[in-house]
Amino acid sequence: MRVLHIATTRPDRRGFALLIVLLMMVLGSALMFGAINGSLGETQTANAGAIQRQVLVGAESEAWNALAAADVRTLRYLPLGPVGATSRSDGNIVLNATVEKVDTSIVWIVATATIHGGSLAARHRVGITALIPHDTTDFSLHPVPERAWVELF
Repeated sequence: MRVLHIATTRPDRRGFALLIVLLMMVLGSALMFGAINGSLGETQTANAGAIQRQVLVGAESEAWNALAAADVRTLRYLPLGPVGATSRSDGNIVLNATVEKVDTSIVWIVATATIHGGSLAARHRVGITALIPHDTTDFSLHPVPERAWVELF
């Protein structure tokens, strides 16, 4: 007996490997997108934190500079109210300080630092309460102990 034309039936698997490869490529690209997106988010958060610290330090230093530069001999005889203001730019940061006499022996100093850089902007304001000494031989302002420095919003 002779058998002619024996047909073997196999399932048609053409394209199955291509489907698996495409699925793996989509999953791989989704993982890479997630990693890049997370990395960019962390970078932006770190940049914003650095700018916030920079304006805080700028405001603090400008307030203490205004405290050190105040002329106590003149402050003793000035009336209550604003007695001086300074403004300067240091690179990309703008620093402002105002001095106001709020009592015969108390001065309030407020300093503001502002940065406008690209898509990020930051601003910080610091206040210092200082005493005008009654001793006429003392020519420097003295911050109020334990209440000298305050963060303003």
